[in-house]
Amino acid sequence: MPLVSLIISVYKNTQALLLILKSINLQSFNGPIEIIIAEDNDSQEMKKVVEHFEPTSNITIKHIQQEDLKFRKCRILNSAIRVATSPYLIFIDGDCILHKHFIKSHLKFKKPKQVLFGRRVMLSKSISDKLIQENSLQKLNILNIVLSKSKRLDAAIYLPFVKPKSKSGLWGCNWSIFKDDIEIVGGFDEKYEEPGIGEDTDINWRLEQFGVKTFQIKNHAIQYHLYHPENYTNTNKMEAILAHKKQQYNNYQDRKLLKGSL
Repeated sequence: MPLVSLIISVYKNTQALLLILKSINLQSFNGPIEIIIAEDNDSQEMKKVVEHFEPTSNITIKHIQQEDLKFRKCRILNSAIRVATSPYLIFIDGDCILHKHFIKSHLKFKKPKQVLFGRRVMLSKSISDKLIQENSLQKLNILNIVLSKSKRLDAAIYLPFVKPKSKSGLWGCNWSIFKDDIEIVGGFDEKYEEPGIGEDTDINWRLEQFGVKTFQIKNHAIQYHLYHPENYTNTNKMEAILAHKKQQYNNYQDRKLLKGSL
């Protein structure tokens, strides 16, 4: 059985996935890993990338797809949870390359009834373009990151002796949890059909109502986010869904109102 299921949510960006898979093969953690490519689409291009990936002997890979009917990330993530065979899950986005100690860091601090989340370095367009064009991670180092005027450089330094901090506000691109704990709240709520809060803010709030504590592991679980233009729509509609759920829960204190769609 794999010690961790790494769930990667993807949509069309095959070049980014190639780089992520390279970074997975370079991980310092060498125990059994299960990769689940959770594609909110059913493209042949993504299928070909997965089929040609050559993992190390201790990595298995699964690829799940669904019809492209606009944004249904929460639905495909629930499907990924169902097929995951490890007791521990890590969630990342399909545009975030992993630091070599990324998986090791999440596993180092894992505990039941606890969520871990890290931060990401925002790579500039110039270095992102170079990585993609060369399909290589050779230029991904701290000097090039600084010289390329990338952002959130405070998240780029690996500090293995810093303790996790109790802090709410997980990011959907970089977090982990025991499978049993996410199943308690019924996974993700599939009513969220636009990007913004459904895959992080909503589930963070629901988990906390069940006593699952949130800890930040910034400077441990480091990611490098590939540049792309902002693609968030107005989140008012999604925020209204969460506000209504919170009001209903405050009124009735019924834990059924906290359940997702899993």
